[in-house]
Amino acid sequence: MFVFELGTEALRNLARHKLRSLLTTLGIVFGVASVLSMVAIGEGARRAILDQIQQLGIKNIIINARKPPAEENVNNEDTSSRLRYGLTFHDVRQIAETLPMVEAVLPVHDVEKWIWFKSRRISANVRGVTPDYFRRLQIIPFLGRTLEDIDSLERRRACVIRARLLDEAKYVGDPLKLDLKIGTEYYRVVGVLPDFEFQDLSKSVLGIEDRTMEVYVPYESVINRFGLDTYTRRAGSREMTRVELHQIVCAIDTEENVVHAARGIQAILSRLHKKKDYEMTVPLELLESKQKAQQVFNIVLPIIAGISLLVGGIGILNIMLASIVERTSEIGIRRAIGASRWDITWQFLIETVTLATIGGMLGVLLGVGSVYVLRVTTQWHADLTPWAVVLSMGVSCLTGVVFGVYPARRAAAMNPIEALRHG
Repeated sequence: MFVFELGTEALRNLARHKLRSLLTTLGIVFGVASVLSMVAIGEGARRAILDQIQQLGIKNIIINARKPPAEENVNNEDTSSRLRYGLTFHDVRQIAETLPMVEAVLPVHDVEKWIWFKSRRISANVRGVTPDYFRRLQIIPFLGRTLEDIDSLERRRACVIRARLLDEAKYVGDPLKLDLKIGTEYYRVVGVLPDFEFQDLSKSVLGIEDRTMEVYVPYESVINRFGLDTYTRRAGSREMTRVELHQIVCAIDTEENVVHAARGIQAILSRLHKKKDYEMTVPLELLESKQKAQQVFNIVLPIIAGISLLVGGIGILNIMLASIVERTSEIGIRRAIGASRWDITWQFLIETVTLATIGGMLGVLLGVGSVYVLRVTTQWHADLTPWAVVLSMGVSCLTGVVFGVYPARRAAAMNPIEALRHG
């Protein structure tokens, strides 16, 4: 009841000087709003990165074939060239036979082909994968199913496509009744995958170029029907490229063995590939590096927030000191009619905390609005969590306490007789 009465009195005192009170709270308002915005952006970026890495699989190691810049052999007539690089079937056998902690070694072979939607032709990346590929990389269709073991065993002409392919072809019918013409053969669509939510990291690690559409077919079908050689014709020359495997996904039994398996795979590949025509990505190491970067951000953020709130706190301290000088007579009268020093201390302290709390509430509203505008205008990932709001309000109240103690104690320390004479 005592605190409630002091709070009501504090609001009345602040209402007497509305403009001054508002200007005083601006430091807290902008400080809290900036803290909320930075926390939301940082949390959104952290979750986006973690989601991408989690999609790749913490217990996976992904190896992609890379074309070395000097890998080119031209014949004597200078009319053709033959390139041979990338991962091999032998790599798969060596990894599977040498490293016991590797549960599965999944080969992937890509072929660039024309996809026909009736009379419409689209260039697509036909990716030959095993059924386990979808489970290990947590690829879940929103329509239909993924490839199954029976599709590989019977070498069915089945495929799974990305939704982007349907948009590009302007297809409006039932995708699961669609037969795609890939090369010279027709493949029945059995599932549709959502488009990549995260473009940069996921696509680069999975070895998918942004300009291509993805069509997933059984691995055996790609090898047997399309072969390993790719011919490219240029003006006055032709080039033949032979890549056995474009990607290998190694699934490790436990998270603790991922680092050891990565070292073993690196040792095998470095021995078999004198020219580094591959690139290995360990999502677990990516996660650890991102977490270290997040720790730096978590250190910098409180410093920036502290500076912002320090400015606001100094403004409150300044205005409260000025208010004490203006209300010296009031303090003297209250002391004369029996108010103790603690009563005066509580009066001014609660007034300061009330001022900081109002600034914190306005800052939260401004911060929430800023995050919403940021989402709409920039499409950035920004997540405003309840703990961030509670923390901001708590910090604003704490700022009021810290910067309100000195003015309150100074008011309480006044001599009542001198205070009355001041009036």
